[in-house]
Amino acid sequence: MSRRVVITGLGVISSIGEKLEEFWDNCQKGVSGISNIKGNNITLLTSRNGGQVQSFNPEKYVKTNDAFKIGRGSQLLIAAMRRSIEDSDINYEIYKDAALVVGTTMGEVSSQETHLLSKENKHPSDDLREQNNLQTILSNATSEFKLEGKASLIGNACASGNYALINAFESIRNGKTNVAFAAGVDPFSTVAYYGFHRLNAIAPQVCSPFDKNRRGMMVAEGAGCLLLEDYEHAMRRNAKIYAEVAGYGVSTDAHHITAPHPEGEGLISCMNMAIHSANIKPEDVSYISAHGTGTAANDKAEGKAINEVFGSRTPVSSIKSMLGHSMGAASAIESIVCCLAIRDQVAPPTINFNELDPELSIDCIENTKREFPINIALNNSSAFGGMNASVVFQKIN
Repeated sequence: MSRRVVITGLGVISSIGEKLEEFWDNCQKGVSGISNIKGNNITLLTSRNGGQVQSFNPEKYVKTNDAFKIGRGSQLLIAAMRRSIEDSDINYEIYKDAALVVGTTMGEVSSQETHLLSKENKHPSDDLREQNNLQTILSNATSEFKLEGKASLIGNACASGNYALINAFESIRNGKTNVAFAAGVDPFSTVAYYGFHRLNAIAPQVCSPFDKNRRGMMVAEGAGCLLLEDYEHAMRRNAKIYAEVAGYGVSTDAHHITAPHPEGEGLISCMNMAIHSANIKPEDVSYISAHGTGTAANDKAEGKAINEVFGSRTPVSSIKSMLGHSMGAASAIESIVCCLAIRDQVAPPTINFNELDPELSIDCIENTKREFPINIALNNSSAFGGMNASVVFQKIN
């Protein structure tokens, strides 16, 4: 059995918006969500900016669990899922058996960090240890929505969101379920911030992907959730459809623990696989949502890979210039951007852009949104260890 899979609901929690249309409007306007990090012990570092969701109130979203006893990762995930359910206009009797696939990099590590960095410095309680368990994110989400389907957690670092979507896609395509939640989530992590700072990967002020003078990435937090359905199932309930998941590619180049292959070999293989899977040609792709972290190694590798597969004809942008890098949530949120770009026929810009890196030959959408026909969008994601995942979204016919 091989069924068509479509996207019928979207939910996003980010530094530029917690409501879908607010987020998308800010994306198109090129609004920056980067601010001075609050409530985390990073005062020893020279770089202190990031993409923090500073106005987030979990009580707006968490109704079954105790909103302040669960970790921030669970709070963000539940919020994005609730938004996707509301957006899809799907009722409980339909989604209760849905599969849930969640991608994350750090899980609930921020809860442990908060405790260890507190002045009291007590030994962790059993409740805290349980809260920091990765699987707790799944159990909190399934209990919040009383889900009875299969739940899975994927930890493929910064490509986790796309890997979660691919897993959910396959569960529907192969007839295991009619509905699936594909989500990515990561709360702000002091450990991650110190780690990237130690790698000299954090920009002092702004993130400028593909720019000649880029200085690095920005650590961020957030959550994105896409509700996937079997096409026939969605049609029977007269659901609105954003896009069809047309295909995907995955690869692992295993070049280095933190750096991608300098010629982008893994991502080249991944994008070619996604194109083949979707039964399209490179010239059919209208828009590429880049991984685009703003680091020298990633941008050069991805830029070379895009040029190798697509030449310089396909418009490219990176919303990490606005949001920062939300780790496991990043590619889930960027998949949402692909769906909205197809819906509205407009692509968001790469902000903070002055001059293209002369080593690259790509069509970067600079600072201002661009309106043009978008029938097919491709979303790239890469991660430490050489993991890559590309997903193809197509306007429904």
